[in-house]
Amino acid sequence: MKIGRNDPCPCGSGKKFKKCHDNIRSELPYLIHQDRNEKHIKEEGTRLLELQRGKEIQRQAQQGLGRPIISTEHRGYRFVAVGNKIHYGNWKTFPDFLGHYMSGTLSADWGNAELRKPLEERHPVLIWYHHLCELQRKHIIIPGQVSSGPMNGAASAYYRLAYNLYLIAHNGADIQTTLLSRLRNRDQFSGAFFETQVAAWLIKAGFELEFENESDGSTSHCEFTATHPPLNTKFSVEAKSRQPGKDNQGPKRLNVGRQLRLALEKNATHTRLVFLDLNQPIMSEEQARRIGDRAEYLLKKCEVIKIKNQPAPPAYICVTNISDHYFLENLQANVFASFYGYKIPDFQGIFRNRSLRDSVRARERHPGIIALMRSMEKHAHIPQTFDGELPSSAFSVGEVPRMFIGQTYMIPGPDGIEVPAQLTTATVSISKREMILAFHDSRTDRAWISKAPMSQAELDDYSISPDTFFGIHSQQGKNAGTPLDLFDFLHRSYMNTPKERLLELMANAPDIAELKSYTQAELSEIFCERSVYSIMAAQEKVRAPKEATDGTSS
Repeated sequence: MKIGRNDPCPCGSGKKFKKCHDNIRSELPYLIHQDRNEKHIKEEGTRLLELQRGKEIQRQAQQGLGRPIISTEHRGYRFVAVGNKIHYGNWKTFPDFLGHYMSGTLSADWGNAELRKPLEERHPVLIWYHHLCELQRKHIIIPGQVSSGPMNGAASAYYRLAYNLYLIAHNGADIQTTLLSRLRNRDQFSGAFFETQVAAWLIKAGFELEFENESDGSTSHCEFTATHPPLNTKFSVEAKSRQPGKDNQGPKRLNVGRQLRLALEKNATHTRLVFLDLNQPIMSEEQARRIGDRAEYLLKKCEVIKIKNQPAPPAYICVTNISDHYFLENLQANVFASFYGYKIPDFQGIFRNRSLRDSVRARERHPGIIALMRSMEKHAHIPQTFDGELPSSAFSVGEVPRMFIGQTYMIPGPDGIEVPAQLTTATVSISKREMILAFHDSRTDRAWISKAPMSQAELDDYSISPDTFFGIHSQQGKNAGTPLDLFDFLHRSYMNTPKERLLELMANAPDIAELKSYTQAELSEIFCERSVYSIMAAQEKVRAPKEATDGTSS
């Protein structure tokens, strides 16, 4: 069937065929139509639903759980809604828009006045902007076209602030005039910047924010109230950041106790959630670990302090360190965030020194904070596109089409003759820089494996979005970071396994008689817990001979 290059692409993207799947590649030529009988219509409907689900999961992975980016293109312009305001311009990427948005929010007149000063006397934001412009001059190949290059600290800090301001405004929290004034003030900038970062973390985790009335000086109050919608749990949030030291070296002392005292002195209506940023120029994971351990030790010592002659109130504490602004020409800085239960024993060491099932129970008692922890780890990147599309696909020009599981392509069959075949499964070999694709020809019931090379942009996208890289949501194999991660992975597989089958799998357990008295839910957790311990013991046995060879003792 002949498809005109200006016709709508049959994949359903809404783009013209020439800008979508009209790309010839020896292994993976263009998309073709299927017969339109009832069976195929049902299959196509199911496939489109899976693609839509995968697209939404991918968007959330990029943008978090707050309000999605609302944007459209019209007559060559990009329109973007921020709260109840509309912005438009010739932006091709989301960071392009963020640069425009920050200029308008902090005031173009203020920015231009700063630019007239010598570089060393400018506000930090305009110093970052200078280094960002230098970076763009080095890596923009053709003006007006999307280019890529290495991220440096200046670009990271600049776009991070812009994204924070956008998230606050777009999610219905009015950016206070006082906050903007503090951001423009060099002496108050560090604390105000960190406040926007805390707000952004909470928004991306799905919290709803309500800023306190900053004009009310009759009482002290926290920065804002954060509500976690699933259980309507409310937190009074306070953000404290150490002022940067002289010569861009960071504060000489952590002073965790002083910052904590200042935070706990604020009146709080709800459970306290305190963020403390150490603001240190950290250059290695080892340095980050040492500073994090030191901060936790100081917090433990602070449990005896009193506030207004009364024992200090309990609080969830998140100790952070973000230091991209210390390394303007590169991005070697490490970022970390560590949570601590200040006078909340059930949360202290929530994943340490406990059995796996005890850790799961403790985790269930703190759902809002656990959701925040997971989001801060998962939603750490600034979106590059407006709709959640992967950059390797959105910004490709006449290159390889995206490969979607469930889609039909014209490809060479096992005998080398091109046939229409459906992509059934797919994965990636990162070491070989290639896709491994399984196809099926329903007419002949033949199946085979094909391989295709990947660009660096595709590899970058896969590293960030492996589960949705091939359109539908399909969990890709990955290493478990902790024993609890491995437990969660196993439990997803065995949580619905019948009790009889679980007892069969544990038939040789010495306490099998007692196990028979447990429920299916309890048994599935016990089986997964013991499986993890068994795997860990096997790994220790593998490591032991090597340690003996190295002359070390266990």
